[in-house]
Amino acid sequence: MAAGVADAHLIEVDRSWGVVGASTIGLTFSLGTLLLYTFGVFVRPLTAEFGWTRTQLSGALALSQYTFAFAAPVWGMLIDRFGPRAVLLPSVVCMALLVGSLSLLGNLWEYYLIFIAASFCAGGATPIGYAAVLVRRFERRLGLALGLAMMGVGIGAAVLPPLSAMLIHDFGWRAAYVGLGILTFVFTVPAALIATRRASGPARTGIATPLAPLLPTPMPVLPLIISRTFILICAIFVLLGATSIGTLTSIVPMMVGRGFTLQAAAKLAGLTGLAAICGRGGIGWVLDRVHPPFVVAGIALAALGAYLLAAYGSGGTSGTVMALLLGAVVGAEVDFTAFFIRRYFGEATFSRLYGVAFGIFLIGVGTGPVLASTSFDHFGSYRPGSLLFAAGAVLVVLLTFVMPRPPAMRRAG
Repeated sequence: MAAGVADAHLIEVDRSWGVVGASTIGLTFSLGTLLLYTFGVFVRPLTAEFGWTRTQLSGALALSQYTFAFAAPVWGMLIDRFGPRAVLLPSVVCMALLVGSLSLLGNLWEYYLIFIAASFCAGGATPIGYAAVLVRRFERRLGLALGLAMMGVGIGAAVLPPLSAMLIHDFGWRAAYVGLGILTFVFTVPAALIATRRASGPARTGIATPLAPLLPTPMPVLPLIISRTFILICAIFVLLGATSIGTLTSIVPMMVGRGFTLQAAAKLAGLTGLAAICGRGGIGWVLDRVHPPFVVAGIALAALGAYLLAAYGSGGTSGTVMALLLGAVVGAEVDFTAFFIRRYFGEATFSRLYGVAFGIFLIGVGTGPVLASTSFDHFGSYRPGSLLFAAGAVLVVLLTFVMPRPPAMRRAG
């Protein structure tokens, strides 16, 4: 009997880590990796064909992030109400179609419209959808599970920019968008089905009302949203998001301006993704064992080094070190936010709180590229923007010192 219980436990563990693998694949082709991390590769081809400035192009990115900032809480509410599968599957299909439709661009307003539509139609194809699955399956090793799943963000950052550059070089930018759309559909639909196989229903916990004791209603989240801890979490990660994405989306044009070819600059951007892949699981392992704000402070110091190298580096070795340091930061905000909210506030309100926090985080993500592009358009250099980002990293370190300790973690059986 004991052997049978042990075998069942092993099967369950295997299935849980299979969910992590499927989530990793899904996040490789998520909303952020497809629109944010490939953005810099398409800047020069779109500018050459249509004459759009970099500020105009980054405006579409900003509008997309701002739109999703308001939509993210709704996506979190939908996941708590209907479950991850009902939200994730339609989202990945819409994401594939929208990316492919970028090949039909003819006007700037169409570019803006597609980026905005992605926020309304594909919001589940983000960490909101996949994190909701993982917090239902993991407790004691949640940090490791989130870290491994978020490796998909690093894989996307490593693979998609050079892949896009290769497709642009060989077939043109329109065919490159078509190719990305096809790959998104082929990989994400099976991944979403596997990830949500045993997490398809609504949130398991809530508050039962006197009139409907068997039909729990969602726990209220407003008192938690206005709490000091939640505000600190949002402030820390919106700063990290703005500075890291602002730098990441500028790497390709920044390096091309320093004499790199488009392909070489895209490979350097891909190196950021490789660094994220190598470090994400390790960072998640550390999160499960070290006071989490200390881990965030270390990540912010790595970000500070990356931004200073972006401001004063000359390419070559300094560019490589910058990419490696940035890789420790890019995407970390997303799994850190999920980890912090789960640890500080529990599972019952996770998707709604994470949706709010993710929406606020996206305001920073949308602002960062605009600040970087404006720095170049107005000063002829990315240096002022990089120095501003360095100041933001210093502020993050200071904020981590006032974060409380999370509640004692329940040990999983």
